[in-house]
Amino acid sequence: MAEVKKILVTGASGFLGSHICEAAHERGYEVHALIRTTSPRRWLGYDWLNIHVAELDDRMALSSILKDADAVIHNAGTLWGAYHRVNTEGTRVVAEESAKVGIKRFVYISSMAAGGPGKGPYAKDGGEPDSPISPYGHSKREAEEMLDGMLDQLHVVILRYPMIYGPRDTQALRLFKNLKSPISVKVGFKPIYISAIYVKDAARAAVHALSADVASGSVYDISDGVNYTFDDLYDVVGDALGRRSLRIPLPFFLVVFGAWLVHDVFREKTAFNPDQIGMFRSPYWLVSPERAIRELGWEPQVSIYEGVRQTIHWYKEKGWL
Repeated sequence: MAEVKKILVTGASGFLGSHICEAAHERGYEVHALIRTTSPRRWLGYDWLNIHVAELDDRMALSSILKDADAVIHNAGTLWGAYHRVNTEGTRVVAEESAKVGIKRFVYISSMAAGGPGKGPYAKDGGEPDSPISPYGHSKREAEEMLDGMLDQLHVVILRYPMIYGPRDTQALRLFKNLKSPISVKVGFKPIYISAIYVKDAARAAVHALSADVASGSVYDISDGVNYTFDDLYDVVGDALGRRSLRIPLPFFLVVFGAWLVHDVFREKTAFNPDQIGMFRSPYWLVSPERAIRELGWEPQVSIYEGVRQTIHWYKEKGWL
């Protein structure tokens, strides 16, 4: 593939996007960040970062911005709300404009939700048929299918991420605060199995995908390679905080109702929104990163213990926890 020097990161102001910008800079790329007019810039205060402002549906602005790039890491998306408009149609616009200007590599930040849950407490290896079960998962899978139809115009690499945690994450912060209390709540009475990845490892995977010698249309699962239950994660966070809370399991329907009440009625953010909690009706959300490790030249470096410790330290340093 032709050499990539300049990259555009969409969704650059967010949790993962800002870390991708930093990881790309560390690898020697000239980094351009695409943000919306309403996006905060608190994680983007670098002299080396070229910031561009445009909406995902503004084709003229996107075309002008993309002309300065060799490759795109398309990270912009939404975890709730206008799933189809942002995750599917927004991706379509960015991909089509990228193809028009001759972008050399298009890395799409997708989600394990696009593949759907597994059938047991073992990691999916990428060979299973996709079966998303949530509106969010369907929107990400539809974006992947749209990109599959553009492989003759655009060299696409798709990365599917599990739960991402680390500094700057406001969603996991609510979970950490819950576990800091003497009594905390957990979903249901049976184990829920999940994969996870520390944000800096997640960001490095995206950057490695820019130069990996892989076929267009390749799809990779990203995780730290360890299979967890939520109880495992709660124990790790509790130990890092120096206390383990008494966990009260609540019936599934009650947790969903509570999340809906807080998130949709009172408009407060929750650790998991109602759609995400709904996904846990299927308890197996495990993926294997082995193929990504073999083919992308990437591997996870931060264990859950060190990652949680660094995250808590950062939260406390910022006065968040």
